[in-house]
Amino acid sequence: MRHIHQIGKISIATLALACCQYATADTVFGIYAGAGSWQSEYSGAAGDPQVSTDDLGMKDDNNNFYYIAIEHPVPFLPNLKVQQNNITSNQTGTIKNSFSIDDVVFPAGTNVKTDFDLSSTDATLYYEFLDNWVNLDLGVTLRKYSGYLKAEALTLRDEIDVDATVPLIYGKVQFDLPLTGFSAGVEGNFISYDGNNLHDYNAKISYMFDSALDLGLEVGYRTMKIDINEDDVATNLELKGPYAAAVFHF
Repeated sequence: MRHIHQIGKISIATLALACCQYATADTVFGIYAGAGSWQSEYSGAAGDPQVSTDDLGMKDDNNNFYYIAIEHPVPFLPNLKVQQNNITSNQTGTIKNSFSIDDVVFPAGTNVKTDFDLSSTDATLYYEFLDNWVNLDLGVTLRKYSGYLKAEALTLRDEIDVDATVPLIYGKVQFDLPLTGFSAGVEGNFISYDGNNLHDYNAKISYMFDSALDLGLEVGYRTMKIDINEDDVATNLELKGPYAAAVFHF
């Protein structure tokens, strides 16, 4: 069994400094939180040699996510958002081509059971450049993957642990419709380097009820790409689909 460790390097300090030169602080202290479910459709390929997600039997899955963000009025000190992304798939399929995760090769025609866990925890430091009916946030995210890729068939078993921290560029734009409770926006993280490409975007519409805690609902569409070609690991997965979340602010 092998491990995947750090898969990208970038100067976080440089990005943070570039952000804070033009950033403004929130006018009041605020906490934002949410929890939701994402109906994810899988596509792409996994393994080395690779086989398609269709051959592996990877279908739609409900993946949950949770987040909390803290914003404050202290100048030059970034705001903080922490998010947990649960990405799992446990399926069975008959592969058309030979397939391997690490060092065990599954022959073509084998009925293979796969168990993937690509869950991650995000820690995002960001600044608010606009904070009125138009909101603009920019910053950096450290995404910590803690999971595994497993495959087994009869007497064959292959497994690799995923333990990697990836820096990403973060951005969010949101438009609030005054006096309506409605808002719309886009949010995302991305990085591309040395043939690797990771991105995670969502477009959303939110409605906040008129209450003391500002409870609300959010619906949107999210797409995530995990394209890694490093240390003999080749994974090109894409997840996309609608999501719904409960959100609140106080």
